[in-house]
Amino acid sequence: MKFDPHIHSIYSGDARSKPQDIIKQALILGLDAIAISDHNSVEGSRIAIELAKKIDNFLVIPSIEISSSKGHILGFGVEILIPRDLSPEETIERIHDEGGIAIIPHPFSPYRNGLFFRHRKTMKKLINSHGSTSIEGLEVLNARNIIGYSNTKSNRLTNKHNLAKIGSSDSHFIDSIGDCYTEINDIEAEPTVDDVIEAIKSKKTVAKGSRTPNRLLAKEVFNKKIRRIY
Repeated sequence: MKFDPHIHSIYSGDARSKPQDIIKQALILGLDAIAISDHNSVEGSRIAIELAKKIDNFLVIPSIEISSSKGHILGFGVEILIPRDLSPEETIERIHDEGGIAIIPHPFSPYRNGLFFRHRKTMKKLINSHGSTSIEGLEVLNARNIIGYSNTKSNRLTNKHNLAKIGSSDSHFIDSIGDCYTEINDIEAEPTVDDVIEAIKSKKTVAKGSRTPNRLLAKEVFNKKIRRIY
C-alpha cells in the first residue's frame, strides 16, 4: 500500500491545492491512500473523505497538523479540530482520546516548527513516555526538508526507540504530492482507516521517495512571498 500521509490543501492557509485536485493527482500517481493534514483545520480532510467514498480502492485517512506550544504534531485518525497552542503532552492526549495516533513531522527542522529541534527535554520525555503521551512514529523522510540532517536524525531516533517510520511529501502544491510516501506492508487489499492506523502502530511501514526539487520549492516561495497568491 502506497500512502502519502501529509498533504496540505487550501484550508491550510499556506497551500493552493483543492481537495478534489489532490485526489486526482494521487490517483494519477498510483497512490492507494492519502491524508490531508492541514494546519489546525480538518475541513480539507473532511471534504476529501467524502469525495473518496465514490472512488473504488482509494482511502483518505482523517488527519490534522496541530501547532502545539512547542512544535507541530500530526494526528492521524483525528476527525475533529484539536485546539492549537496546547502543550505537546496535552495535544498528544487529545489525539489519543479521539482514537488517533501521534506522529511528529519534520522533527528536527529548524525553520518549520520541528518539535525536537529546540526542545530536547520534550523529545526525551515523549520518546520515553508510555500511555497517553506516547508518540507512535516520526517522519524520517519529509520531501520538503532542504537540510538533510533532519531526516537522518529522525531515522536514527526511530531505529533507537523502535518507532514507526513515516515518509511524506508535506506537499503544499500539486506537483510535489507523492515525492516521499509511506509504504505499508502486510495489509488487507481493501483496508479501512483502522487497518492503516493499526499497521502504523505495529510499525509495518517503510519510508520511500526523494526530496522535492529545489526549483519547485523556490517557485513556491516566490509565489508566497513575492506574488502573494496563497
